[in-house]
Amino acid sequence: MRSGRIIGLVLCAAALTGIGGCGGGGYDSGTPTGTGNNPPPPTSSNSVTVRSSTFSPATITVARGATVKWNWDTCSGGDVYGTGQTCVAHNVTFDGASASLTQETGSWSRTFPDAGTFNYQCTIHGAAMSGKVVVQ
Repeated sequence: MRSGRIIGLVLCAAALTGIGGCGGGGYDSGTPTGTGNNPPPPTSSNSVTVRSSTFSPATITVARGATVKWNWDTCSGGDVYGTGQTCVAHNVTFDGASASLTQETGSWSRTFPDAGTFNYQCTIHGAAMSGKVVVQ
């Protein structure tokens, strides 16, 4: 008799937990992400966007051993087939260290095994287009 009561209590608790676990906290699927009261989902904290004349964010802080990925987003105009686009070439160059290719699209990554501050720039645009990786 006692085991039947325990099973009943367990089932009751499971039902209540299921009911309590339902509810808000998510995005409203009726509104596109990034509009109204629905902020866009967070982007990777180890990601930098290369735009037409900036690195965004200009300063990024990561943990030691992290890999940072630069993503080129420099093309504008054109149609759905990619014709008529205007793209700007950039690179990511560190003082005396690794550098990306000069490119208009794509991505490039670098791993930072040591703590410190690592300044970089686009050699085409110089100090006007620069950034910093702070490794803790």
